Amino acid sequence: MDLDKVRIGMSCASHKGCGTVTWVDGATQTVYLTDLVDNHSFDVGIEDIVDDPQIHNREDNYY
Repeated sequence: MDLDKVRIGMSCASHKGCGTVTWVDGATQTVYLTDLVDNHSFDVGIEDIVDDPQIHNREDNYY
């Protein structure tokens, strides 16, 4: 995903999980997320953000 498309407050999916963007660090190409389930904060590189319009939570087991 392109760093210019990431905005604070949007939901993003990554290989570490789904979350709400709380901060974007352009210098290190890092996106800081807050987990949707337990408010745990984690960071991911911009290359780990999944460019998918449909965000899936860990609880989604079937469709």
